[in-house]
Amino acid sequence: MARPRLLPSILLLSLPFLGACGSGEPESPATSAGSNSEDAEVLDQSETLDAAALDALIPMVEYTWDNTLGDESVSAEMGGPGFTGEGWTTHMEFQAVGSADALKGGSLKRYLTDWPATLRQHGKDWNSSLNYLVADLCYESLLGSHPITQEPIPGVASHWKISEDKSIYTYRINPAARWSDGKEITSADVIASYDLRLDPKTLDPSSAATYGKMERPVAISKYIVEVKCSTPNWRNHLYFSGMGLFPAAEVDIEGDVYLDKFQNSYTANSGPYTVKPEDITMGTGITLTRRDDWWDKDNPAWVGMYNIDKYEYEVVMDASLAFEKVKKGEIDYYLVPRAQWWAEDLNEVEAVKRGLLVKCKFYTDAPVGTSGIAINSQRPPLDDLRMRRVLQYLYNRELYIDKLYYNEYSALQSYWQGGSYMNRSNEPLPYDPFEAVLLLEEMGYTEKNDEGYLTKDGQVLEFNLTYSSKFSEPNLTIYQEDAKAAGIKLDLTFETPASRWKSMRQKKYDLTSTAWGALVNPNPETSFGGHLADQFDNNNVTSYSSARVDELCVTYDNEYDVQARREIIREIDGIIYKDQPYVLGWFNPAQRMVYWNRYSMPAWGSTKTADYDSLHYTWWVDPVKEAALEAAIKDPTITLDPGPSENRFWQEWNKSH
Repeated sequence: MARPRLLPSILLLSLPFLGACGSGEPESPATSAGSNSEDAEVLDQSETLDAAALDALIPMVEYTWDNTLGDESVSAEMGGPGFTGEGWTTHMEFQAVGSADALKGGSLKRYLTDWPATLRQHGKDWNSSLNYLVADLCYESLLGSHPITQEPIPGVASHWKISEDKSIYTYRINPAARWSDGKEITSADVIASYDLRLDPKTLDPSSAATYGKMERPVAISKYIVEVKCSTPNWRNHLYFSGMGLFPAAEVDIEGDVYLDKFQNSYTANSGPYTVKPEDITMGTGITLTRRDDWWDKDNPAWVGMYNIDKYEYEVVMDASLAFEKVKKGEIDYYLVPRAQWWAEDLNEVEAVKRGLLVKCKFYTDAPVGTSGIAINSQRPPLDDLRMRRVLQYLYNRELYIDKLYYNEYSALQSYWQGGSYMNRSNEPLPYDPFEAVLLLEEMGYTEKNDEGYLTKDGQVLEFNLTYSSKFSEPNLTIYQEDAKAAGIKLDLTFETPASRWKSMRQKKYDLTSTAWGALVNPNPETSFGGHLADQFDNNNVTSYSSARVDELCVTYDNEYDVQARREIIREIDGIIYKDQPYVLGWFNPAQRMVYWNRYSMPAWGSTKTADYDSLHYTWWVDPVKEAALEAAIKDPTITLDPGPSENRFWQEWNKSH
């Protein structure tokens, strides 16, 4: 989204899709889709445009700020009236995120799979999808991140700087910034927000560990705040810049008091949306309302953003029931989680046939996590690269995608699939049972027992493969048969998601079917750092270790240039890809969405890295479309133009760049 939060990794850590477990279709949303506006300049999908032509479709915008504002008792040098920004860093011009054609108004209704344990924006149990949405739309941070470049852009702070030794970060708060109660945002609020994250009584050790790498911030003035890092690392700048801010007047309290006071309520906020107390129906639903008094609403940098007046969320615990509700018009916007629903069921829905309900795929740069089968590479013979290659050669991904999943997925070819971090030199990993047999013979597996399984030194070549999604069983059964044909015995073992997760993190497995979420800003060390290979309860579940990868991780952590970090990740990706710690599976290259035909959007559809949660941040309710939709609902003879069935703007952008 425009002015997106630089979300700390504690909010976006690589998390397992425990329900899906990677080798089947997700049981809960992991990706999404949308369509172009009829009124916007739409990318012609039949053409391949060059980088300049694609960039030209997105206008440049200018961030504006008023240097006459502020407390007159604060000097210009200290960030008050007359502040010039000389010697500071800022980005005043960048590509737009929203469209100038956008209109304000209307609503969009979505569903929640469950009601969260708390509505608090920090502390015990706050880590839920609804709370992330509220954080994104209601609470601001010092800086944002441009969705195309990933470079910092102004947020509550208009300017910032990093010391020469990269250990001190300084921010100048925009004196125009206000809380929803009208009070100024000052350095005291930043310090109180930090203190809350470090308070052990909030029962959030991950937050404390993340922000504990920095010293307590210091107020240089009312508008200038400074923080020093104990260990310089660009992520510290990302985390502190992206820390959601709370008013000191409300959170400068003991952590346990905070937990109780805000268990199901919110502090004053500074973002473009708010949650009114009367719009919370515990256990049932919640509504976010656009603020007409948002302090930065007239800034031309955010043109076309935050258009929809109300976002309504209703709890529907069953995805099938939610699917029925969207077909009836009781939900406006829905991620289609099953390939069969997309490929077959939706085509028979009358509202889809008539163009009332739009069916469209969005090809964005939403981060793609690793999925497939994790290999415990410390267990012989899995510690032999040849054996890991054998297991990949026997994994017939093309067949699974074609026969089981309606060709809705693509084979993974990277540990950072798609986007700007992927190593595009990675060679495709084919299904090749003949090559598998040759490698097995090379490893000394030349004899078979009476059951047809290979043996060596009297031991059967046998692995246990755990999984926790019934949707995985069709492809895993085929995999088991192909492995048997090559002489390998695969024992399939179903475990509950919690049990499988625990055994994987304890490294008490041979092979396990799994899937991980992904970060916009990768953190390879947590999944592939060699120092974690011999430890338990971490994300390096394959016990992967590479001296070169470890060396690159150190370089990566100390590199503040975004493009240089991309090059480092590409090299890391190439090394890990060749070492094959996973039997790689597949991914959904698009966000599969259906939504009622009342929304318009820019030619680029969404932000570059949008998933289904944030896809609609650039959308608006089109009055002309809404009137036509209402007429069509009443008159069954009316059909509507659903617009393009795909938006590949960002896919084309990646190719051209």
